[in-house]
Amino acid sequence: MSDSRRDHGVLPDLAEVIAVTCGSYEARADEYADATEDYAKFPGLRDEVAAFEKALPPGLPVLDLGCGGGRDGRLLADLGRRVLAADFSMAMLRCARSRSPGRHALRFVRLNMLDLPFADDRFAGTWACGSLLHLPSTQFPRVLSEILRTLAPGGTAAISMRAGTGEHWRDGGTLAGRRWFTLVDPGDFASRMERAGFRRVRLQHTGRQNWFVALGEK
Repeated sequence: MSDSRRDHGVLPDLAEVIAVTCGSYEARADEYADATEDYAKFPGLRDEVAAFEKALPPGLPVLDLGCGGGRDGRLLADLGRRVLAADFSMAMLRCARSRSPGRHALRFVRLNMLDLPFADDRFAGTWACGSLLHLPSTQFPRVLSEILRTLAPGGTAAISMRAGTGEHWRDGGTLAGRRWFTLVDPGDFASRMERAGFRRVRLQHTGRQNWFVALGEK
């Protein structure tokens, strides 16, 4: 496993970041889904998803943004929510769909999170588990604005990120292949959410190494 650090002051090419990172998931979708399926490997995560769902306003669907193998979307559907599970990788979506039989409240869609193809005020909540960290930090204002736009008033976004510093290419880890990672200071990320327009932003430290969840309301 190795890191290829970004040179100071040199901005990454967004098209390359998306294409290369997505390509790693495309090539190893089932492998990634197998590696991340079991909640026992991620202590506390199942309870975090359940608490997120319980706090949402009723009626409207939930967006699982960057659904991967569909683990969290399946849980949200099993908890009684209508769920739209979204990913940029078609291979990941096919994998997630194949692992979700009989869940009629769960639908799948391919999208770019920088330009969500939904009307304003559509979702009771957006769950984004480890997905925004694959974008360069320069794109955070845009994606946070899109998440906020598509949330219904009173809805909540829960965004899991990794604490740290630096933006870089990484080879290996949970998934073989090259992926872009942006690590953030939790307080700075909370401030970014507030500047984007989220209310009642708070941080939830998970205890899973350097992962945390930032929650904010519309």
